[in-house]
Amino acid sequence: MNDVRININDLHPHLRYKLNRLLKLCEKNNLPVIITEGFRTVQRQDEIYAQGRTKPGIIVTQARGKDYQSQHQWGVAFDIAINIKGKEYDMGYIRKVANLAKSDNIGLYWGGDWTDFVDNLHFYLNKWGSTTYKLRKKYVTPDNFKKEWTAFVKRKKGLNIYKKNKKTVLKHLDYGTKVQVMFKGIYWAKIECNGTVGYMRKKYLR
Repeated sequence: MNDVRININDLHPHLRYKLNRLLKLCEKNNLPVIITEGFRTVQRQDEIYAQGRTKPGIIVTQARGKDYQSQHQWGVAFDIAINIKGKEYDMGYIRKVANLAKSDNIGLYWGGDWTDFVDNLHFYLNKWGSTTYKLRKKYVTPDNFKKEWTAFVKRKKGLNIYKKNKKTVLKHLDYGTKVQVMFKGIYWAKIECNGTVGYMRKKYLR
């Protein structure tokens, strides 16, 4: 059985969506996982950074919290362990989870594929790369980044949520309805609203 030990709502909406799909796949494939880490505050990240440096333990990260260097601080990454006693960090199981996570069905990236500082327990959205450089350059702080995670329907007569084909209507939302924004394209945004996932006209979301 999966064990989610984080507040999943602190994650970016697209990562939240992908994580939920991964959890279902893991359950289907008898690969129970523990979600051990998600969003981290500056304080939490600096505590982890101190491990193996100024505090006991081994070094597990190169990312400083005060500089917003960790993907966790931006809500675009989570860490796992295996929910089987004695197999929590078994690489055989972790690789199986990684294969599911990296599949076309999910589309996550894995820290186990890094070459400079391998992190086998780490999974992340790759839209902004494998570091936080692009996020820091564009948004400066995670709080600014989070402002883009939600939007409101700003069309007086409301707006439809469509399937991927942009023709089949899934649901109609009234003016002022709040949605979770996974990503925005040129004309469309992929969103989630009360369990419905689909596409909406980007120009009518603010």
